[in-house]
Amino acid sequence: MKKIIHLLTLFVAVVCVSCEKEPSRARLPDVEFRVDFDGQTFEADQVGATILNNVINITGIRGVNNEEVKLTIMNNSEGVYQLGVQNGSMLHIASYNESDNSDNGTWITLTDGVASQGTAIITEIDQIHKTISGNFSFTGNNPSVGNTDNFIREFTNGIFVNVPYSSEVISPPPVINNSFTAMIDDVEFEEDILSGALTSLSGITNINIIATRNGVDSIGLTFPGDIAPGDYDFALGVAPLGQYNIFTPAASHIADGSFTITTHDIPNKRIVGTFSFVAEAFGGGATGSYDITAGSFDVTYE
Repeated sequence: MKKIIHLLTLFVAVVCVSCEKEPSRARLPDVEFRVDFDGQTFEADQVGATILNNVINITGIRGVNNEEVKLTIMNNSEGVYQLGVQNGSMLHIASYNESDNSDNGTWITLTDGVASQGTAIITEIDQIHKTISGNFSFTGNNPSVGNTDNFIREFTNGIFVNVPYSSEVISPPPVINNSFTAMIDDVEFEEDILSGALTSLSGITNINIIATRNGVDSIGLTFPGDIAPGDYDFALGVAPLGQYNIFTPAASHIADGSFTITTHDIPNKRIVGTFSFVAEAFGGGATGSYDITAGSFDVTYE
């Protein structure tokens, strides 16, 4: 439970940072954002989106008390994305915030490490008119409620149409020397997106590296923020962590193996190393294992 609450705190912090970057949201005649839950339809009267740093944020707000539904997609292109937050890793996310958090606060897509908690489909990014459209549905979870009838909320028939977005560029310039390689059962893992981020939660700072393929499968590495060059083993539950996440079918596999940090330039936020591990099934529905070898990374994190 402590891990989940920490994760909720991290998620809310990320949401707040992203909201600061979003434009002033004004309801336009041809803009629509709505979703059904609790026997009623949430229809936003304020909408907005950003596409920045390979992340899409789409937000709908209703009423003066800031009741909010938000989607965060860790990509910047049209496609189908499975939703969930697992084991401290930020994946594609959907959330619902009650009015002024007056009751039970935030309901988000928390996965058990096996099953997707919903789907968001980006059907169109209109780069001429700077609008984004698509649809979504998800299961919202709030562990702070406890095991009650209100523990889970189902959000269905969600759509967003012609939501204006703001961005400096759709695809930011690549950072020089950022690279990632790995073999999965002797087949090359060819990532489409590589990201590095420094996060701080409850006084604990971690470096998160995520390599994503086809917008769904990913290899994630989490290291302590002050890690020094040397040889290490992956742990379970706390950094250093390794994961291989699959969404077809939905499954998560946890690293049993080792890694080497060859360079960690803390002032310039650059980390270089190698890794290999057996990705063991984690969670009720995952089966089998994967050999991940010849792993290497050279990443400047933000």
